[in-house]
Amino acid sequence: MFNHFRWQLLISPVPIWLILWLIVSSNNHNLVLGSSDHLSQDGVPMPQAASPPRPPSFDQSDEIEIEAFPADPAPATPPTPFPPANQQPDGSNPPIGSAPLPIREKYTGKEYRFKRFVIRPAQLKLEGALLVALIIYTLTSYRGKSKNEDTVAHWWDSHSELLRTQFSQVGAGSSKGYIADGPALFYGYAAGRKGCQALTIRFALRPRQDLPFMIYEELRAAIDFSWTGRSDRLELVWSLAPRNQHFEAKDSFVWALVEKRVMNVVREDRWDVRTFTEVKESNQLPSHLVFMSESGEINEQIIKNKELGLLQLLQNNPSSLDWFDSLVLSGTSQQEPSLSELPLPLAPSARTITLRLRLPPHSRTLDPMPLIEFCFNMIDSIDQVVSLTAIATSKLTKRRADVSNLLLDEERKFKEREKEEERRKKLKAAQDEKLAKMTPTEQRKFSERERKRNAAKIGKTSVKRK
Repeated sequence: MFNHFRWQLLISPVPIWLILWLIVSSNNHNLVLGSSDHLSQDGVPMPQAASPPRPPSFDQSDEIEIEAFPADPAPATPPTPFPPANQQPDGSNPPIGSAPLPIREKYTGKEYRFKRFVIRPAQLKLEGALLVALIIYTLTSYRGKSKNEDTVAHWWDSHSELLRTQFSQVGAGSSKGYIADGPALFYGYAAGRKGCQALTIRFALRPRQDLPFMIYEELRAAIDFSWTGRSDRLELVWSLAPRNQHFEAKDSFVWALVEKRVMNVVREDRWDVRTFTEVKESNQLPSHLVFMSESGEINEQIIKNKELGLLQLLQNNPSSLDWFDSLVLSGTSQQEPSLSELPLPLAPSARTITLRLRLPPHSRTLDPMPLIEFCFNMIDSIDQVVSLTAIATSKLTKRRADVSNLLLDEERKFKEREKEEERRKKLKAAQDEKLAKMTPTEQRKFSERERKRNAAKIGKTSVKRK
């Protein structure tokens, strides 16, 4: 019965529309009840004319709540306008939400105007410092390059007369007589003399055009007292001509007179001196000089020969020795030969005399002149001064054969090591590929087996060493 009554209420159209109308009216805060006169035949309210809104009415409780709040003792302040710094160029305010413009302080320093350009020095401190540094670096580079050129030109003018008396051709095809290979490296050349094919002069000067490197040299010289790079260098290389059609086996020896201060430098620079010579001191030499020679017999012949005059040179010209570094006579390659140049030839293909000096200042440019004259005398008399016996010559030949075999053996071992390394790489790649195809259990077993095998190898090796 109850269910029947409920369905009767739901089926009747009038209560349904009445409920919907009440809900809508309550949502609009205007609860309007329709009488039967305002309803249509279907029970739907008739449309009515809109009534004007009524002003809100306050009841007594609202008045009490309003009176409960204290009055504002201070009057309301008017809104502050935008600061002038944030205004647009036309005087209008920037749009709401845009970033405020930075507040610029008024410039009160000096300024220089040139038409539309304005220069304010107080605001260009960093740029000014960089400009000053650039000007200083440019002037220093120009001055350093000019000083190097003046040094070479002064030396060339001072020694050109000696070179012209010794050679028929002096100069490197330039009007100056020398050529520049950069701001700190210069070359000179001379040719056309008996017993000498050519003379090559190399000026290795300090990089005065490079200010940071010059500062580095000064700092290193203050820390490393054995460093010899902080000076101008001069190297003269005479390429000798064979007395007959070709050189002989006895001409391949290496002999050197070296300043102790640069002995390690000479060894590092020259493979022939490092490989074939031994340091030999002599009481006939100044305390700061040593021989580096293959044979003591050669030293005795050179120092005792009065026609050559080495002993007289060392005793009578102490000012020349102030700028002396090394003097090397060699019939062997200065650089380590390549594999194609092995074995070393029994008779040398070239023979040189190399004189290395520190370049003196302008006031003492002629101090090393006796050393240069001695080298010319050595070219003419070395074959008569040094006369090696057959035993000494055979020792030279055997020594070069041993060095050739040693170099070839090292090259062979190097190639074998390369092959072994390549074989190991291939084996490792094959093992990795094999492991990738195994299951985790098989991989653990394989790793354990390899570990035991390596441990057994290490044990055998240690037993053999004992």
